[in-house]
Amino acid sequence: MLIQPIPSAAVRAFSVLLFFTLFLPSNEGYAQTQVASLRDYHQVSGDNRDNPRGFYFEDQHHDLDKFAGEWEGAGFGGYQWRTRIAVQKKANCHDSYWADALGLELSIKKDGKAAITPTGNLIPGTSFIQGFGLRWEMKKQAVDPNIYKVLFSYGEADKPYQESVELRLYINATHDTIVIRRGYTIQIEHSANIPDYIPPGGYLAEVCTLRRVKK
Repeated sequence: MLIQPIPSAAVRAFSVLLFFTLFLPSNEGYAQTQVASLRDYHQVSGDNRDNPRGFYFEDQHHDLDKFAGEWEGAGFGGYQWRTRIAVQKKANCHDSYWADALGLELSIKKDGKAAITPTGNLIPGTSFIQGFGLRWEMKKQAVDPNIYKVLFSYGEADKPYQESVELRLYINATHDTIVIRRGYTIQIEHSANIPDYIPPGGYLAEVCTLRRVKK
């Protein structure tokens, strides 16, 4: 049986095709991450129908740095708060986009007994609760770089507590005091049951006042 030789032109064409298949990146890998300022999250999200997939919102104005450090203070219900706040670079947000974010590591006690703190929204591999952005001021149509939002989300590991409550961190002009106030309660399937270190009602009710211990 005679085997016909493959024409040299066909060999060259196959070699070129093989090169492009093996060595050039796919469309998915080649796509460039679009970088925007963290302050522009609301605008970019609105421009993209509330789906800023593929964006990285970078803290280009260093708004988060002033929150970082160790803090402690007294709160509602006689609880003592201690928290370490750190800046997390390029945190994964819902497997959709990335953003620089604050992470909070909490210790809340009363009469020496530790309270249950939320385990939802933890930065993977850590005990830090991942924050979700600067406060958008509707009237001003701009963010307030001195107010940061964190979601306390209580799940299966936090029984008897369930559902979520938004907390807002207000830092003062000298960056040595943070007042934490409650925002909205988020409940989907059940009536929210949140710990008594958070005021049960009252929008923007004060939760605690923290003083800086260490930068």
